Amino acid sequence: MRNVEIKARVNDFDAICKIAEELSGGSPKLIPQDDTFYKVNNGRLKMRVYADESATLVRYDRDDEQGPKLCDYDLLEFSVNERDKSKELDDILKKCMGIRGRVVKERRLYMVGQTRIHIDKVQDLGNFMELEVVLRPEQSLEEGQEIARDLQNKLGVENKDLIQCAYVDLLDNK
Repeated sequence: MRNVEIKARVNDFDAICKIAEELSGGSPKLIPQDDTFYKVNNGRLKMRVYADESATLVRYDRDDEQGPKLCDYDLLEFSVNERDKSKELDDILKKCMGIRGRVVKERRLYMVGQTRIHIDKVQDLGNFMELEVVLRPEQSLEEGQEIARDLQNKLGVENKDLIQCAYVDLLDNK
């Protein structure tokens, strides 16, 4: 799967949430997330645990650069009933690879067409916005970048606030 992403610091949390709500035509879905990142040689690998105890193993690879960038990813989802299996896999990965870091956040999810707008409150980091334009197989990177830039402008996100890396990288550098 592929998407185009933009990530930025948020200076006015309430204002950007209001704009995102207007663009999406509805209230956000609140999603508490607890991500454990593993040490890997290429890309990033994390186990994301949700408040309902379901989980998703996420492998992704994207360049660390500002602005709209391509992200290639794979998901392995575990339902609430499979929670024991996700814990076993998490334990195995921790033993084999080690833990790189942990990111705990409260995410507000807004949908605008094929784009997920995330407004995140990240523990020990602050507030952020992330756009994920989920590309259809026939769509080009450039088309996804155009959609992302348009939404960035509509949300009032300035280029100076863009960040090029993942939250776990920001925590590493803190």
